[in-house]
Amino acid sequence: MPSTLKSTPLTPPRRADPRQSIKSLWQCVFLIKRNLMFRDEYFNKRKELLKKNHVYRNHIKKFIDYLSLPEVKLADKPTRIDKDVVEACIKYYHDKGDLNSRSTMECHLESIKSFYDYLSEVDKAKDIFSNYSYSKFKDDIVEKYGLLEPIERGSYDCEDIKSILINLDKAIDQFLEESSGIREEDRHLQRIILRLFIKITLIAPAKRSVITDIKRADIKEEFKKLYINGIDINIPCGLSRDLHSALKYAESKNNEPIKEEDNIFEYLYRYKGKFRVESLNTWFYNIAQDFGVLKNERKNKKTLAVEPIKNMVIQMMVDNMINPVFISKIAGLTLSMIEATYYPKDWNVKYEEDINKCINKSIAQNDYYCYV
Repeated sequence: MPSTLKSTPLTPPRRADPRQSIKSLWQCVFLIKRNLMFRDEYFNKRKELLKKNHVYRNHIKKFIDYLSLPEVKLADKPTRIDKDVVEACIKYYHDKGDLNSRSTMECHLESIKSFYDYLSEVDKAKDIFSNYSYSKFKDDIVEKYGLLEPIERGSYDCEDIKSILINLDKAIDQFLEESSGIREEDRHLQRIILRLFIKITLIAPAKRSVITDIKRADIKEEFKKLYINGIDINIPCGLSRDLHSALKYAESKNNEPIKEEDNIFEYLYRYKGKFRVESLNTWFYNIAQDFGVLKNERKNKKTLAVEPIKNMVIQMMVDNMINPVFISKIAGLTLSMIEATYYPKDWNVKYEEDINKCINKSIAQNDYYCYV
């Protein structure tokens, strides 16, 4: 007997209105542009503040860049931005190796806080730093991510650095790969990388992030020139030999030669995994402990910052009466910061024509140069 049930025709799915999708897209673009407009308004209204705290601009830009990342997608959702988003931003830049100390973290937070203070004043956003202990928030972040606390004066003694270099050379030269275990091989690679980092810092006292971003293409003329911060720096024979030896060692481990676009430090560590810039502080602590130096600086610490090496070089250049214009250029710091930090008020700036020659000459005067 045939069925008397009637089949119900399927209703085709509703097609999305393309006009609605376009509308949503434009709303997103509008909100992102509005955030950039708020940023520019803040820069304009807080000119005096930014003159005193020039790094605020960079930190606010980095915060908005973070909000615009595809995996974050909060640049168009201002009401969802709170202290958890701020902490996630700090974690993001910490993981990248751009934010590793309390001072940098506090500067990042103060920049964002100042930005949202302004937005709150003009009724364009809520104050995301209210209703909790700001000081405790900072302390919690320092502890959670192991951020470095500032050390006294932020500079090391030249004799200690010379002692470290002597012992590094001995330890690396005496390493016997055939009879070594995994831990000894790991320590050997760490020492190779640290020796390069320290020596490069001694001839070019740039920021840690700049040095660890050096690519093979930046090393020219058969390992005799290093291009960094817009300056061609002469490479001493010892460092030239160390660079060549380190890359040859890494090539044997990676089973492929380095390419011009490859990052030097990432290539050296490639066969072990991902190179993390903050590891330099742990490795530096380990070798200082192994060689019995920097005892006071190591007290109650598990890591030792490498940045004070740069500060030591800058201070020695200052003591050698080097033009602050040249120091500013090679260090990648503003002239006003160099002068305010290292120079007496009555220092007179005199600009010389051949900046490459003057910078190389000034660095070659430093006491450690023959150890490089």
